[in-house]
Amino acid sequence: MTTDSTFPGGMSESAFLRAYASTALRKPQIVADNVLTGIFLADAAYRPALTALLVQEAIEAARRLNHVWLALVDRTHPVARSLARPLPGAAAWTRFAADVALAEERPAALLEAMHLDGSALQSAEELAEFPGLASFATPMRAFEAGPPTVTTLPGPAGGDGGGAASLLLSNLDADGAPVEARLPLEDDHIIALGDAAGDFATWARDFLGAYIEAREGAGR
Repeated sequence: MTTDSTFPGGMSESAFLRAYASTALRKPQIVADNVLTGIFLADAAYRPALTALLVQEAIEAARRLNHVWLALVDRTHPVARSLARPLPGAAAWTRFAADVALAEERPAALLEAMHLDGSALQSAEELAEFPGLASFATPMRAFEAGPPTVTTLPGPAGGDGGGAASLLLSNLDADGAPVEARLPLEDDHIIALGDAAGDFATWARDFLGAYIEAREGAGR
């Protein structure tokens, strides 16, 4: 099979699709899983930095899920060529979250929009039920122009004299506007970030995998 300079390493279109599904989409999940494995065993002083890494992987997984969605919904260009382009940002994610919300009562509509069969219905159902997709837009903006500055804010004073600290990500977004994203450093929020990275990666792989299976089946 011939190669195409459109794709990294001169891979063929089909090779790039398989590599994207098996590596690019899986990478955030693998990193997030390994961070979660060690974050609660590490020195407490390391938690903000490790949480920032977890946020980074969750945001990448979200952007790649959106990338797969956009590539499958709009078949004006070949899916592989669309996936070889830069990842979408927060504005595209906000539109994606709105589209998913519209399909909450009928998740199969997500598959229809992506021109997929029912083999990925479970992932479509889980995606439609996922709470708070839109909330990822602000931290996503903090990563659009490059790595944000990572600092921490103390917890609220009063009452018992303390409270959980929060992670502060500050940067300029893709339009050059200042953006700050604050995330709790409580255990349940950290675990939820890791779970989100895994969910986004799994759904993206299922959707792209369904496309690859249909594409290869049609070529037999």
